[in-house]
Amino acid sequence: MLYALVILALGALGLFKGDLLLPGKRTSGPNGMVLHGVTAWLMYGAMLCAICVLLSSVVDHYDRRNNEASYRRFVQAGKICGWSLFVLAIVLHAFGL
Repeated sequence: MLYALVILALGALGLFKGDLLLPGKRTSGPNGMVLHGVTAWLMYGAMLCAICVLLSSVVDHYDRRNNEASYRRFVQAGKICGWSLFVLAIVLHAFGL
């Protein structure tokens, strides 16, 4: 739950400032990779997918119904969507779009 809040805060702050910072050790510049415009919005979409995947385990824990298969499908779809948006944002950033 804490990770979801940190991801949400990092993404919202980055979009508010207009520069979405992806901290990293070996990326462009000493502070990480900075995304602008469309690439920032795509990365924020990937962050929202990650938040949904993280929170689905909490919701599944409190859900008393026997529907774990539905949660697994939701997590798998969230991972595919999130990683796709992540890769698309990085590729567009690499080509300068």
